[in-house]
Amino acid sequence: MSLTIGPAFTIPGYTTMAPPDYDSECDATVYAADDVVGYPAFWLHYLSGPLGAYPESEAAFEVQAADYHAMCGVLDDPERWPVASVRLDGEVWLRIVYRNVEDEAGLDFVEERPGWPAEVVTSVEGHGFTSAMTWAELLAAAALPDERLTWAQRLILMLPMLGPQELSGDAEEAMHRALDGIGATSRSALAAALLDALDWRTH
Repeated sequence: MSLTIGPAFTIPGYTTMAPPDYDSECDATVYAADDVVGYPAFWLHYLSGPLGAYPESEAAFEVQAADYHAMCGVLDDPERWPVASVRLDGEVWLRIVYRNVEDEAGLDFVEERPGWPAEVVTSVEGHGFTSAMTWAELLAAAALPDERLTWAQRLILMLPMLGPQELSGDAEEAMHRALDGIGATSRSALAAALLDALDWRTH
């Protein structure tokens, strides 16, 4: 598996502390990593990490150890923060940033609108996160036209933006369809783990 990311870009208003003194802020340099979404190793990393569905995700994707470690090397690189981008309405983008800061790593969901500073709408970290989207809003966002990503990829990429909430009756079918769309096998156990984490009635 040959993995490459790039080019570098900035998200106006999405900042980090500037080296070498780290006492001032600057726009963070990030790296486009949209191509990695096509690899099973990405989904194993994404579902077992931010979404916490391990070992169910491991059973759902046939990934060689070497491929998984290579993917981890790209996604966890402290020098080159990878970004997966999801187009929303018009020129609005959702940038999913692997914020690989030592001891403060997390996954930032950043909304970028032309003419406005970026807004971190939610972050997934070790201590949890705040819901930024309802299930109905997720389905609507996943269904927007996209020449780059499939409906299934869009839905799963935005899934960590949901906190525990009551899910509608179509949630199980939609989850199975999305997992099938990203190449998951043994989908029942994985879908159950993901839905259990999202449905407030199980807490």
